[in-house]
Amino acid sequence: MKVKFTMSIQPPAAQPRGAWNGFTLIELLVVISVIGILASLIVGVSGVATSKARVSQVQALLNKVGTAIDTYHADFGSYPPDARFSNGLSNTATNQLFYELTGSVAQADGTYLPQGGGQPIRGQELRRHFGVKGLQNVAMNQAESKGYLTLSDSQIGLLSVDPEIRLLTAPIPWPLKDFPSDAVYQNVLGQNISMASLRPIQSADPNLRRLNPWHYRSSGLDRFNQQSYDLWLDLPVGTKVYRINNWSQQPKVFEALPQP
Repeated sequence: MKVKFTMSIQPPAAQPRGAWNGFTLIELLVVISVIGILASLIVGVSGVATSKARVSQVQALLNKVGTAIDTYHADFGSYPPDARFSNGLSNTATNQLFYELTGSVAQADGTYLPQGGGQPIRGQELRRHFGVKGLQNVAMNQAESKGYLTLSDSQIGLLSVDPEIRLLTAPIPWPLKDFPSDAVYQNVLGQNISMASLRPIQSADPNLRRLNPWHYRSSGLDRFNQQSYDLWLDLPVGTKVYRINNWSQQPKVFEALPQP
């Protein structure tokens, strides 16, 4: 006996014109809006995390440099000299910390050979750039040289190439681009000062513009730490500048004032 099966295949029902099985236009717009909001939140959180990470990095370096200066003081009975010129002017950003904290060896020709690397430096260059006649941490030979700080290449900047003058810098450089020309902050006297003026070295040379040297002050009445020294670094992050320093636990934050 044979059984015969038959199958009837019905065509799918026609969809009404204009209907769509996917998202509607309104639903798509809602999804896109949600994605945009989430993306902005992620960027904001990422920016905050980056700022905190960089501030923490520089604070750790501040402690490291400060420890080196304190050990130097214990050995010599005085802090490294700062940049004070005969005309009474000072420059906290260009100082001889690199040479004092890494040590130098006196050469027969009257130059100083830096033990932290670099070319010999002459007394006339010390007077020109730092306002000092010589270095305090100088040994007669390499065996007697005292080094208080070990530096990576990213912590050394060149103020001058010929002759070579080195500075103790942060591994986080300043951006080449300035703040907007109309960006200002309010100083302690209530004056509006250009944000661009916070750049440590004002120069058209891009190599100098990116330098971020440690500021140092060990003399004068304009110190926060009258019994010791002031050490700080200005860290640009976005439209803010964080001044990480050794006279307050929290960095001072410079931020562009809102424009009317």
